[in-house]
Amino acid sequence: MADYTATAIAEGDHWVIDVPGVGTTQADSIDDLEEMALDLIVAMTHTAPEDVHISLRIV
Repeated sequence: MADYTATAIAEGDHWVIDVPGVGTTQADSIDDLEEMALDLIVAMTHTAPEDVHISLRIV
């Protein structure tokens, strides 16, 4: 299991999600934060989605 902390910050009409050591992405709504963070981690690290654990911080 790979553990990551994603930090989401509201900027205007979207959210910016930063995952240290992985990268940054954005989401259109608060409901999409975890899904978009997971997509970023899987794309950048080639880790299977079921092996990723995300702690989401909303700032």
